[in-house]
Amino acid sequence: MNPEDLDSLAEYSSPVLRGSEAVITITRPDLESNSYLSQLFGLSGESSKRLTHNWRDSAPEVHASWSGYLSAAKKEPGQLYVGSSLETAHRITDNHLGVSEFALDDEGARALYGARVAEPGRYGLNDGIPAGEEAPRRITSAAYLSNGLGYTNDRPARAFLVDLVEPGLGKSGVAGGAEVPLSTLLETPISDVHDPQFSPSGSRVSVISSLAPDHGEPDLRSTVWLLGGENPEALTLPRMSVSLHRWIDDETVLLVGNELTRDELDFVGQMPGLFVHELTTNTTRRLTDPETVAVASIRPQIVGHGIDGSILADASVIAGVDTDGATRIMSIDLAAESRTLGELNFLTDDTTVVNGFDVDGGSLVWTGETPTSPAVLNRLGLTGIGNLATGVDGCAPVTDDHVEVTDCDTTVKAHPAPANSVLPQVLSVDGAGGTITGWLAKPSGQGPFPVILNIHGGPFAQYTHGWFDETQVLTSAGYAVVYANPRGSGGRTRAWGTAVQGNMAAPAMADVLAVLDHALAGDSELDSSRLGVQGGSYGGYLTAMITATDHRFQAAIVERGYLDPASFVGTSDIGRFFTEEYTTRDRQAIAEQSPLAHASQVRTPSLVMHSELDFRCPLEQAQQYYAALQRAGVDTELLIFPGENHELSRSGQPLHRRQRFEAMIDWWDQHLAGDVDANLDDQTTSAIR
Repeated sequence: MNPEDLDSLAEYSSPVLRGSEAVITITRPDLESNSYLSQLFGLSGESSKRLTHNWRDSAPEVHASWSGYLSAAKKEPGQLYVGSSLETAHRITDNHLGVSEFALDDEGARALYGARVAEPGRYGLNDGIPAGEEAPRRITSAAYLSNGLGYTNDRPARAFLVDLVEPGLGKSGVAGGAEVPLSTLLETPISDVHDPQFSPSGSRVSVISSLAPDHGEPDLRSTVWLLGGENPEALTLPRMSVSLHRWIDDETVLLVGNELTRDELDFVGQMPGLFVHELTTNTTRRLTDPETVAVASIRPQIVGHGIDGSILADASVIAGVDTDGATRIMSIDLAAESRTLGELNFLTDDTTVVNGFDVDGGSLVWTGETPTSPAVLNRLGLTGIGNLATGVDGCAPVTDDHVEVTDCDTTVKAHPAPANSVLPQVLSVDGAGGTITGWLAKPSGQGPFPVILNIHGGPFAQYTHGWFDETQVLTSAGYAVVYANPRGSGGRTRAWGTAVQGNMAAPAMADVLAVLDHALAGDSELDSSRLGVQGGSYGGYLTAMITATDHRFQAAIVERGYLDPASFVGTSDIGRFFTEEYTTRDRQAIAEQSPLAHASQVRTPSLVMHSELDFRCPLEQAQQYYAALQRAGVDTELLIFPGENHELSRSGQPLHRRQRFEAMIDWWDQHLAGDVDANLDDQTTSAIR
């Protein structure tokens, strides 16, 4: 893959079953317009059809009477479209800052949606007041910024209800018409709300929000709030942070969230779990083990409804779980308690990276990535409603140890990988803290190849087996890439995730270098005299810490790095709790873990890349580090991307993403140049080799 091939990629997401048809969102970066295009497509058998035609359509929801999705014209905020079908849906909102998410009450013919509400005179509400002339912001809270958004306190996220009606003879629902149904702003908690939901009967209307208002002290607790009354009512949950919820019935809710076991800031290495809360008894039960199971941020579903809609005794929950290098779909009894990873029933294999799924009757569809494709839609058959459904339609069940799966997980549609894509080799390396999972990706052709050690962010995140554009761009340019999930990463156990708490660099540094050394020792095509190291966010942090102590690397790229823990406290959107939980509050300990404090020891030429509007790792982190490298006499450059935030490499403007790749390759070519026979002109196939 070359940088200019970026707009040949696509992402498949938000799958929904509509009878025999699977509806998905297909999103593509478009270099010509420097934006992203996304529309809804229906796929059934060999046929595929576009269902919507706006610039950005996403998040479909389908019911018997009503269906809806979010839609945005070019460079405009998204609005909610609802109708009797996706094809006939019309715009029913006109919120100034756009609609972010929604839920439909099919029988009640209502929509509940979330949207930010700007203070008068801000964010273009008054054309006569430009941004530079707005009134000063009076801030008393600990959290008031959000990466990718900016200030939040003067445009809180609120919940609205709107009745669904088919358009009559008026202008409502007519393309280009200004009329939309009247929405009702609900009484909500003071803090931002998200994840709007209806209970099955529609009698419960709920959102997730902070447990208490932010009066200047960080607090990660959140809960489900019931809306619709005179005042919002909070569910009484254990000390936890809730990310998603789904109503099982009108008195029982399924939660995805983290327990905050020590106090309201105890987030490091916490494994997101599945919880069931009973409103009648005010009790909460955890279905998954807090040490070994990390539930993915994908809305779970319930299978096992009776004819009357009630939940049967042997009902199951279908959910996503992050495992080492993958996100897999699993089934678990609704009655389970603290089920460990080894006790889960997995429906997908250990290399797929699922980003969404839907279950209807005997079918399950999922979207995500595989090692050979950047985007896939798969379908598998299910029977039963207990522990796990097994093969249907003549598909024989297959037993693999304790996990019973079906062999009917078939690909409906796979997006082709660009030319020169390679299949990385999985590495399993002994480390001081346990076995480390890593990968080696080599260019096609003959070596020896220069080698780049790439380090992921987080730290409680992970690389996966999924097709990765950054790896493919580097290998196509002639560079072998080594990457790994060291201690501190997600996808393993809580102990693995907390291994870097209070010592952010040393354990992870030892692990990534162990994987690099293993790859170099085991493959004669790797040139150990031409080594580079790069990483973003926490990966940028670890890159900077490595080059301060290990001088064998010819060059480095430090991207969007966490580089000065001390100033991070007062500048980052997560600074008030992240630094102190990971590096402690001890000044000496912080200095020992600070790349800025060690910058004078760096000898490695370093490209420092950062985004101008990064509020997660603010620009000042890069500016301070760049100045310190200059002071130390290091060959260094600072590359700043205007208008971008911390998500540049994932969802930044397509032109900037291409320019980022080009800058990386240019830097490596300058410092790791040599004779490389990578057969780079072979464009004969787009298959993974």
